[in-house]
Amino acid sequence: MNTEFVEQIEHPESRYLLKTQQSAYENVRNRLNEHHMTDVPEQVLEKLTYTYYHDWEQNDPSYFFLLADPGVPGEHVVFEASAYADLDTEDYRKKIHIDQRFGARWLAKKRYTYFTSEFIQRCQEHGLVDIDEPWWRYLLSGSFFDDFYMTDVVKYREGSPKAAAIDASVRIGLIEELEYINPDLIFAFGNRAWDAVRKHLQAEPVSNVNSSSSITEAHGMLHQATGEQDAAILPCGHMSPQFRGAQISHEEYMERIESGIRAFCTN
Repeated sequence: MNTEFVEQIEHPESRYLLKTQQSAYENVRNRLNEHHMTDVPEQVLEKLTYTYYHDWEQNDPSYFFLLADPGVPGEHVVFEASAYADLDTEDYRKKIHIDQRFGARWLAKKRYTYFTSEFIQRCQEHGLVDIDEPWWRYLLSGSFFDDFYMTDVVKYREGSPKAAAIDASVRIGLIEELEYINPDLIFAFGNRAWDAVRKHLQAEPVSNVNSSSSITEAHGMLHQATGEQDAAILPCGHMSPQFRGAQISHEEYMERIESGIRAFCTN
């Protein structure tokens, strides 16, 4: 990854991604208007339409932490707008560090801390990561991004990307990201992220069971890419309360993820 890749996100050529970015732009502007922030510089508004978390000069991750999209902009964009406005440079890496802080704080939100703390602990127990500090220090210090390439299939804050935008994002961005990182294991969170990698990487279960497009059934079941990309894939239900705790208990949610991690480590 490099500056050119981020510029490709910021200035998409695909008409499907351009339309998605334009919708994200309106979402961001409307959210800022709610806070009477009507004079935010245009370049800040443009940056707030998308997220990208990888510093190619500093991070060397082994695992993919894949989500479908960053969702519609919440109130946090107010603080992000201020941080971006304070930058006196076009250095994309400085912008990425702001995105990393956003991503880490998002995972540290109260609704996600049970998942995040347990997920990091299970990864540590099975040797995927080597940390000697509390989970929250590991996350908020940015060390998390040294181990995990956190990214979205669709990078724009549109909220509900269309199938054409997802397909374009996979072809133009995700495949290149996977080739660049060459991850040992892909954690695919949520049905749309799982559906994207299942189709485009031709994922097949490692164990002798039928593969499922349903994230509820596939959750925690280790898969292997059978196409050009050689990587293990662990589909996971989204960590939000709409899935974890609603469709599956908190305990079973983490137990099945740990089962998948264990299968990866012994496969």
